[in-house]
Amino acid sequence: MMTIKKGIPYPFGARLMADGVHFATAFEDPFDAGIILYQKSGDKITTERIQMKPEYFVGNIGCVIVDGIDPENTYYNFYEGEKVYLDPHARGIVGREKYGADPTARSQSMCAIPTSSFDWEDDSPLCIPYEESVFYCLHVRGFSNGKRSGVKTGHKGTFAGIIDKIPYFKELGVKNLELMPVYEYDEWDSFVTVDANSEVPKDIVQYKMNYWGYKEAAFFAPKRSYSSQNNSADEFKSMVRSAHENGIEIILQMYFPDSIKPGYILEVLRFWVMEYHVDGFHLMGNRIPLTLLGTEPMFSNTKLIYYGFPVEEIYKPSELPKFLNLGVFTEDFQIAARKFLKGDENMLSEMMQKMTSLQTRCANFRNITNYYGFTLTDLVSYDRKHNADNGEDNRDGADLNYSWNCGEEGDSKKSLVKKTRKKQLRNAMAIAILSQGTPFLMAGDEDLNSQDGNNNPYCQDNEIGYKDWNHTKASIAQFEFVQGLLKLRAKHPTLRKGHLQIPTISGSSEFPEISFHSDEAFSLNTAAYNRHIGIMYGGLYGDRKGNLDEDVFVAFNMHWLDQKMALPAPGKNYEWVKVLDTSDEQAFEEKKIEELIQTMPGRTVQMYVRRKK
Repeated sequence: MMTIKKGIPYPFGARLMADGVHFATAFEDPFDAGIILYQKSGDKITTERIQMKPEYFVGNIGCVIVDGIDPENTYYNFYEGEKVYLDPHARGIVGREKYGADPTARSQSMCAIPTSSFDWEDDSPLCIPYEESVFYCLHVRGFSNGKRSGVKTGHKGTFAGIIDKIPYFKELGVKNLELMPVYEYDEWDSFVTVDANSEVPKDIVQYKMNYWGYKEAAFFAPKRSYSSQNNSADEFKSMVRSAHENGIEIILQMYFPDSIKPGYILEVLRFWVMEYHVDGFHLMGNRIPLTLLGTEPMFSNTKLIYYGFPVEEIYKPSELPKFLNLGVFTEDFQIAARKFLKGDENMLSEMMQKMTSLQTRCANFRNITNYYGFTLTDLVSYDRKHNADNGEDNRDGADLNYSWNCGEEGDSKKSLVKKTRKKQLRNAMAIAILSQGTPFLMAGDEDLNSQDGNNNPYCQDNEIGYKDWNHTKASIAQFEFVQGLLKLRAKHPTLRKGHLQIPTISGSSEFPEISFHSDEAFSLNTAAYNRHIGIMYGGLYGDRKGNLDEDVFVAFNMHWLDQKMALPAPGKNYEWVKVLDTSDEQAFEEKKIEELIQTMPGRTVQMYVRRKK
């Protein structure tokens, strides 16, 4: 027999208690509102309405405890008048099991009552500093849903598929997985058109796939169709726990439309930290309560990433965070790096600043691609977007991509074009990974993933939007190159200092913390026609933790012609050793350098270290 009594207003949603199931939510119209229970028995579902009586309210919050129901076979929705809707705090949704199911044929979605318990064992946040982080952004479904992904049977496109690929992330050198939206969003966007062929004009509802999920959603529920089992919550938790066991953080992209209120955003983020042990959030939207989130004590060791933060409102004037948790992610570096990569004029001053400068209270990211825009392979293969498959007459997506096809649009069999592209792929990764800041890689850029020139595959739930796992000799070589770059970065603390640099150009024999060079040591000519720069980091300055290093000299020549690069005199009993050369397919073969004036081939990145003879 079902019994009902007044509950307490918080927390919102449904939860299992000793004396029944507790329901609480805020209603706009408390005079005709309540809960609809869907009780399953075999193949049948019976429906029962519970109207919220005045005594069940605290303000506009209706809260009851319902006893006498089977929580594992009971689902619910809320109603107000004729409107029936999902609980905005639902922790699981029933009816969304199949990704992309026909929107005209699907049944009513319902909210599940959380009943399971999960053994987190000894799991705890990893708190990896930004300077030791390597971000890898992926779409959960697209990452392992493609052909030859190699995940276990039934795991394609799921959180379990991510678990299967943890050895892959470790082999590459990834430390942080940034997941595109994993909360329960509707894969279909609906819009109304008018049937012009009808004698009497009538509206027609049409649907279009929303593959990415940047929209209003059930923000508390892991996406059911991203799970290989009925319990998506436990599978997500297993993914987080497995990642943590292997030294990898989980960062969630969270997009909040303008209609979402600040208090709700705080609730959502708190929930994912407490319930799912996630390590951080890449926040998206125009109305993010940055000061509220930045001063939230629970997030003191949770990464928060946004376009920018009002640090003067979050910290006192002289205050430095014990754990740097704020990260700034903009397009500034990406745009400048792309222009520099393809050899645009007048880029040296800007790149000098962007490759070396950091903030003291916010981390900075270094990326050359993102989920929107060209993949890295397409960046060096296409001058123009090719988005016809999106059904918008190629109008969608950015028109300006700062790309260069290396001489031919799309696939090419020309040996010179192919050789140039391979080198540009290596250069692009070197620019992002060897610059000061936190590297940010898009899934597939490490092994030549292409979207056939589509720079906005937001609706492509197919091989265009999936990561390509077709390993070739060229893709394996690119993977090994990126892997080698990340090993270089991990080996040298000066490449990941993690604090504000103060550039110094000096002719002194004592190497400064950072200095700039070109045809002459300690002299940089930033004339518009120049496209080569040498950046040296003094190893004795170490990193934020005091780890010392060899002196490191990174040289970039983005001109198509050879250029002279002058290294400083290494000093008695020391010599320069070249440890990277992107002009050579054997890029990491070490070579001792006898001459201080080096001729750098066109479109090349090199790195030298100063060692004792």
